[in-house]
Amino acid sequence: MLAKARLSYRADFLVQVGSDLLLQAVDLAFLAVVFTRVKALAGWSFEEALFIYGFFLIPFALFNASFAALSEVGGRYVVGGELDRVLTRPLGSLLQVQLELLRPQALNGVVLGLVVLRVASARLGFTWSPADLLMAVTGVIGAWLVYGGLWVAVASTSFWTQERGIGFFPVFYNTINFSRYPLTLYPGALRFLLTFVLPYAFMAFYPAAGLLRGEYTLFGWLTLPVGLVVFGIGLLVWQRGLARYEGAGA
Repeated sequence: MLAKARLSYRADFLVQVGSDLLLQAVDLAFLAVVFTRVKALAGWSFEEALFIYGFFLIPFALFNASFAALSEVGGRYVVGGELDRVLTRPLGSLLQVQLELLRPQALNGVVLGLVVLRVASARLGFTWSPADLLMAVTGVIGAWLVYGGLWVAVASTSFWTQERGIGFFPVFYNTINFSRYPLTLYPGALRFLLTFVLPYAFMAFYPAAGLLRGEYTLFGWLTLPVGLVVFGIGLLVWQRGLARYEGAGA
């Protein structure tokens, strides 16, 4: 499997892990610099923003490990014809493609996220109850499913466009940055968009804010149902696209 092969190239693996950690360190440094200028950001303290960022890192790392490489579906599987091989096997086509494109090196973000959450919790004096842990776990799973559903839907467009390149992926990947910071930073129209149209707010803000502030508790618990709905839509789009597929030589 490709994931196993990638692990065998230790130097490449370590370079990618180091690169990911450096990028996250830069983001954390940026956050710290911002708070040297202001005491609060849209009503959120540095420790709360740090908590939200730490939460963001965990489902984001799971997404990068399991879904992000689906950007190769168009060029490699649909146009390149590797999907023909996949469809001869009994296992689901999407699951097979995912397993072939796993990026285990991205999981370092889970460890970093847990460390950042631990530091932020200590600075906030936040004591984790069993209900908090349950909300956090369901929130991480729900956020991961939101990422996955959106990414699968975008990958599925290659069945219609026959796109060899990465298509809409850069747009979606870059806009994920909206989910790293408190939603209240943004104007009302953008908050509506990030909650009800492209539910990026459920990737980190709502599940993390649900742990910190009572007014967001309901949204925190809604993260898993929202994730299941978004992922279900992603699967539906994949199945619709797959039904159009007639083979690379067609």
